[in-house]
Amino acid sequence: MSPESSRIVFIHNTAMWYRRPFFSLLSEIYPIKFIFTHLDVSKEIYDVEIDDKIDGMKNVDYIILKNYLSIAFGVIKESLGDYDIIVGGSWDSLPEIIETTLYFVIAKLRKKKFVLWTEDWNWNIKTTKRKLVKFFARIIVKNSDAIILPGTKQKECVMYLGASPSKVFLMPNASNISQTPTESPDKIVKLKSSPNMVNTSNLRDQYPSFKDKKIVLFVGRLVKQKGVDYLLNAFSTLKKGMNDVVLVIIGKGDYEKKLKKMAEDLQIEKDVCFQGHVDNDLLKNYYGPSDLCVVPSITHEMVDAWAFVVNEAMYYENPVIASDAVGSAFDMIKNGENGFIVPEKDSKALYNAMKVILSNDEMREKMGKRSKEIVETGFSYKNMVEGFQNAINFVKK
Repeated sequence: MSPESSRIVFIHNTAMWYRRPFFSLLSEIYPIKFIFTHLDVSKEIYDVEIDDKIDGMKNVDYIILKNYLSIAFGVIKESLGDYDIIVGGSWDSLPEIIETTLYFVIAKLRKKKFVLWTEDWNWNIKTTKRKLVKFFARIIVKNSDAIILPGTKQKECVMYLGASPSKVFLMPNASNISQTPTESPDKIVKLKSSPNMVNTSNLRDQYPSFKDKKIVLFVGRLVKQKGVDYLLNAFSTLKKGMNDVVLVIIGKGDYEKKLKKMAEDLQIEKDVCFQGHVDNDLLKNYYGPSDLCVVPSITHEMVDAWAFVVNEAMYYENPVIASDAVGSAFDMIKNGENGFIVPEKDSKALYNAMKVILSNDEMREKMGKRSKEIVETGFSYKNMVEGFQNAINFVKK
């Protein structure tokens, strides 16, 4: 049986907007059925609800499982179905650990091929939950027929758990937030010089002090793990020696009030703009005119597995500064070429990196162009599909 005729069941928790183009492309190549176990994850994390009829997946075969006691027991029935290969694997929560274990065991008992897809990394977190997850993860990693990973940090993780190097395949993450069906990349990137878009002109109308200043951008949930408090401290230091810079913060979360109070205490509130939630299709209007994007995540119960903000900001020619708690940083940021990786929880390092980039217009422009090159050559949906195909071809030998 050829790889393209292999019947595949693909189990995943939800159908985020940045995954749908990938799922659609796979549906054009394989007889594949997608099983979504926790569609509400998008609401919990991004405050975005997904209807049962998922936009952008018109020609995709999928079902959405109901949860009982927070567990999608329907994975049992689906893993007993007619297929050759099952793809999946998640242990972000206890229900997902149970589900993954169920369909993994059933697949192995039925002598079906099991392909693990995980973005997890960093086993230095010593919580009870993490120890439990590690026990199950090690068993699954050692007994998977192939393992698909987005980057080098994840590869280090599965190798630590006992994976065979020959079974590991990289499938770099891509994001579709940089494009819409009616806009080409060449058209969208011109936002940097377009006066008619909803971009910094709006911010400067709202905040007169923003006029003719460089913009530092943060996009993400306002929660402890995102490390925005360290960014505020770094920005406060930056302002003491650089007056032509402002900070725009996009997102909502339970740390919002604390962060606003912190900005006031640091006396930088006039130069920090909390924009709240911005719809995904409008984010390009903020990435486009920004001068620098910062992703200061910290390790809090878990690391930031990937952070698609890095993909998105780089597409719009932004240099990026990310902490070493951000998974994508190790594959997408080339120190000194398109940004910097700094130690997590280190405001001084953040400050120094921001100062270097914002003090040199020529360097900043070169870094931005390098960012776009990196995204376009290595982090597209084409790259994702190729990585997936390599894994499927391997298990069907």
